[in-house]
Amino acid sequence: MVTSDYIITTRPEEKFKPVNTRCISIKNVPLTKIVRTGRQEEIIQGVIQNKPEIIVLTSSVGASEFFKYYYKYIENSHIIAIGDKTAEEIKKYTGEVSVPTVRNSYGVITMLENYLNSRIALFRSNESNNIISDWLEENNANFMEYYIYNVVKIVNPGIKDLFLENDCKGILLTSSMEATIFHEVLGSADINKNIYAIGRVTEETLKKYGYYVSFTGNSDFYSIIKYIDNKNCK
Repeated sequence: MVTSDYIITTRPEEKFKPVNTRCISIKNVPLTKIVRTGRQEEIIQGVIQNKPEIIVLTSSVGASEFFKYYYKYIENSHIIAIGDKTAEEIKKYTGEVSVPTVRNSYGVITMLENYLNSRIALFRSNESNNIISDWLEENNANFMEYYIYNVVKIVNPGIKDLFLENDCKGILLTSSMEATIFHEVLGSADINKNIYAIGRVTEETLKKYGYYVSFTGNSDFYSIIKYIDNKNCK
């Protein structure tokens, strides 16, 4: 369907792919950028020394970087993926992966409750939230956290005017970092537009700034786009 109505998404350019919708258009305006850091010798040495038994991967980018540089140094490990897209990336390299029933950090924690006596390693970005690592620390788990790629802020002030246009029916923010940047650009929380979030942490960040969140989805970006599209069909 051809329509002038649109929603904004703020997914990093590297992770965004065109979406087929029926009733609303998608305009992706990245607020962050993925910076791959490549092979890091200190991480390799840490992996060899600590011999992790449980691997936690919280994004498809992190999964790609993990298998490219670090998987070869790990033996007899079990892998947990935060969601389906991360699991799809993992399955390119191995079929052995578990996905929690609830596709977010809290779902991962539920799975990790069974492995508190194991050596656990988190492979993620520098801007990942601390929900899992804080919980592991509180429970005296033996874990390591490795930052295998970076996420950096993009200054994109044009998103404010785009968001305030009459044809804009809302925005989908996919991380807590994006929510914070959005607030820095937009300012006022008195907004009569739909704000959608991926993940409870993103939702909590938006609420902290005074925004009303219309709907919160789990880690599957395309499922929530489908939900938003259906909501906008006349």
